[in-house]
Formats: sequence, structure tokens, C-alpha cells
Amino acid sequence: MFDTIDEIRAQLSAGEDSLAEFKELRIEQGTVTSPNTESFAGELVAFANADGGVIFLGVSDSGVVQGIPDDAVGKVEAWLVNVATSNCDPPIRPVIRRLRLPAPLGTPKLVLLCEVRKSLYVHRTAGGRWYVRVGSQKRDLTAHELSRLLQQRGRSYVFDEQAVMTATLEDLDRSALERYFVAPAAIPQPDLWRNTKVVTRDDSDGDRPTVAGLLAFGKEVRSHLPSAYVEAAVYAGTRLDSEYLNHAESIEGPVPQQIDRAVEFVDRFMLRPARKPSGRKDYPQYSKGTVHEAIVNAVAHRDYSLSGAKIRLYLFDDRMEIYSPGSLPNTLTLESMPFRVFTRNQLLVSFLSRMRSATTGLAFLESRGEGVRRILEEGERFSGRRPEYRLLDGQELLLTLWAAEPPR
Repeated sequence: MFDTIDEIRAQLSAGEDSLAEFKELRIEQGTVTSPNTESFAGELVAFANADGGVIFLGVSDSGVVQGIPDDAVGKVEAWLVNVATSNCDPPIRPVIRRLRLPAPLGTPKLVLLCEVRKSLYVHRTAGGRWYVRVGSQKRDLTAHELSRLLQQRGRSYVFDEQAVMTATLEDLDRSALERYFVAPAAIPQPDLWRNTKVVTRDDSDGDRPTVAGLLAFGKEVRSHLPSAYVEAAVYAGTRLDSEYLNHAESIEGPVPQQIDRAVEFVDRFMLRPARKPSGRKDYPQYSKGTVHEAIVNAVAHRDYSLSGAKIRLYLFDDRMEIYSPGSLPNTLTLESMPFRVFTRNQLLVSFLSRMRSATTGLAFLESRGEGVRRILEEGERFSGRRPEYRLLDGQELLLTLWAAEPPR
């Protein structure tokens, strides 16, 4: 957006509109004092909730280049990133460019172009205001508009098939795609990726990774989907208490790596009581197959449209807990889960069903509709206690796997 100097000059001459906002800065003792953070966060939110746009920093309302002092531009950029991260919920990741543009006296001055792209999510300011861009102004969303926008973004359409507007084809791992596809010579690679929905067309008719494409084949998934990771922790005892935290780590990467690394995490930290009557024999707390199935289900079926909500995996002395963001889809209930097929992320599931684990050599999803039943039945056979599913506040699914009793 506004990729050439001619386009930028034309916009400055034409004035503000639905895609452009001009902001003059006031800097005192190296600190941005105007605009205030809530007001500027509102501009970012308004563009993200609409069709995107660009904020010209260092330009007056009338389009006159005022500029930013060279020795202050770094602090201004840091302020901008902080507002986008800390004063927008969920955080916004703008594209920031530095340009020198002619000022009234003819001497080029430095300005910042802050591009905000149409978001997958619905954003608000830290002050709780939901804005949208209409023409040259931001305005509050009405209750009806907010409800409709929430439905459109992540509820009433297939979320994992939507374009990730901050990502490009360069964010996909070509080697992973080559391992996954055996492309016929008659089908060009770009067409193959579009046909299989690894990528899709954006509003400007360019190719961008889909949510599922980025999750399955992305290089730096969290750079574009910040909540798409597993938070893992080990606690001493049976209480969720930071005083008893032994170890914690974030398990990141594309979802195939997340699954393998999460299973390896459990295998590394679960207790293994042993007996030595005639040679050592270990008694692990959990069946590796049950753990693998539980983590695959959590990663494959969580609600990725819920920004700020990650999968949480906690190990205690007597149990393992896996928290998966999202309510139960459609008419599914806790009682019907073992007997019904449910897929929130159909495209992601289709990718995982053809991808093989680096540790087991088997497909991540070998059977459809049997995962929950296997978890319940195999978990009970191994530990003697049936695993439990609970729905927390209608927004998070908790699975508890009980540890097997050590031998006496």
C-alpha cells in the first residue's frame, strides 16, 4: 500500500481517507507527548477492524510534511511498537517504513509510514474502545456492528482457510512443502498451493498463506499467529502453584514440530518408578500413545481464532492437564465427544492426516473420529482411572490424564 513515492505524494495532496491517516508528532525530551497512546491505539485498531490502512507519522492533518528529527526516530518507532503491542487487544503488528519526503522549505525530512493490515481478529484499545475506520475518521462500533464483525472474523466462516495478511510466501518452508507434495509436472507449483489452500488470494489479488498453511508449513508461525504455541510446565506435587514450578518452556514452530516436541516434553519429564528384582524395569506414568493422541487432538482442534489463548500442558505428580482454547463446536457435548466426528480446522486436519511424525514415522491423524475414545479407553487401561474432559467457562477444554500408580 502506497509503494511508490508518486503514490505517497498523491495521497498527501489528496488528504486523509479510509486508507490514510496523517499524524503530526510532538516530542519533548525524547518522549512522544502527542498524540496520546489511547488515541493512537484507536487509529491502529480502526484500520485493523476495517480494510487496513497507513498512518503517516510526521505529517500534519493538511498533508504538510513536518518530519521527525533524525535523533528521535528510533524512540518514535519504539513508542509506536509499544502502543501497537501494549495498548491494542489483541496486539497489532504494523509494517513500519522510514522515508524522506520533501518539506515546505524543500529540505527532505524523515517520516514513518505505519501500515496496518486488515486483521484476522477484532481489536479494541486498552481503554476498551472498539473502533472502525469510516472515510477519514475512526468511530466506535455499534453493538450490532461489533457482533456482526465478531461473527465474520473467526466464527461464521472457515477460519483456517483465511489469508494471514501479515505473511507472505517467503514465510513458508519450501523444503517442508516439497516433502509434502509430489507435484505432477503439468501443475505449476503456485497453482498446486492455491488448489490445496496452502495459500489463497488476498484482497489485492496476491498470494498469502492461509492460517492452516502457515500452521503446517510456516517458518516462524508465532510471528504472525502469536498464540499458536504450547506452554508447557512441570510442577512438584499436585498443585498449580508457581512456588512449586520446576521447569517451563514454550513449544513453538509449525504444528507438526509442536506435536513431536510436546510428546518429547512429557516423555522427558514424566516420572518413571522402577523395580529391580532381576534387572531394571521402568513403570512410566503415561502411555506414550495416549499422550500423543491427546496432544494431536489439542493442536488440531483448538480454536485458532481466539487470539491470546494458547494450549497449556502441565505435568503434576499425579496427573497431566492439557488446556485447549475454544468451546465445543456445533451441537457437540462432553457426553457425545467419544462417539461423534468433529473437526473445527478441516484444512489443518487434512494436512496433518498426510504428514508423518518425525519420532513415530506414522501419520499424525490415522483415524477420524476415534481419537477421544482411544484417549479415554487407553488412558483408563494404563492408569486405572478414566481420563476426564471438562469445559471451562465455555471457552476452554480441559483434559486430565491420570498417572499410573507406581509399583509397590
